[in-house]
Amino acid sequence: MTSTGAVKSWGHRLAAGVAGLGAALALAGCQLDMSGLAPPALERGAAGQVVHVVDGDTADVQLVDGPQIRVRVLGIDTPETVKPNVPVQCWGPEASQWAHQTLDGAQVRLVPDPAADDVDKFGRSLRYMTLADGTDYSVLAAGEGMAREYPSYTKPLSKSADIVAAQTNAQSRQVGLWGPPCNGRSDN
Repeated sequence: MTSTGAVKSWGHRLAAGVAGLGAALALAGCQLDMSGLAPPALERGAAGQVVHVVDGDTADVQLVDGPQIRVRVLGIDTPETVKPNVPVQCWGPEASQWAHQTLDGAQVRLVPDPAADDVDKFGRSLRYMTLADGTDYSVLAAGEGMAREYPSYTKPLSKSADIVAAQTNAQSRQVGLWGPPCNGRSDN
């Protein structure tokens, strides 16, 4: 097991133990203040620096005074380039290259959305990335034709309308994945 895997495993066991202790204390009529135990990635608007771009919608971020976390950017989906057992999709390499140009070394603010979970099934923090100039990465990526809206949430995300508007603009201009050779399709 890698050191990162060991830390994650230890962290999950610790969280389970603390939750169990909290439940036991609650049954005994006591309350446990667990507010200080939330991981830094869950703080509203955590700041950090992108240290590794995985693909167009996933990056590793070193939090200021905190751990390095993997972030799955909310509200968008880019064509696959690194997903196991999935061939590289049309416009995937271009979207990943654009993400590198936009995010490598960038200072970002990670912002949660009340409609989304904190983490996905792969343990990635689900956040919007706001660039240093205030630009929302999800809206920018959709507007440049590098991503499409990812509407897989039970409630609309707070930035869904902006992402859809940016995507519609990219479609009308036929840029990125909306132009040749993909013409809106990611499959090869």
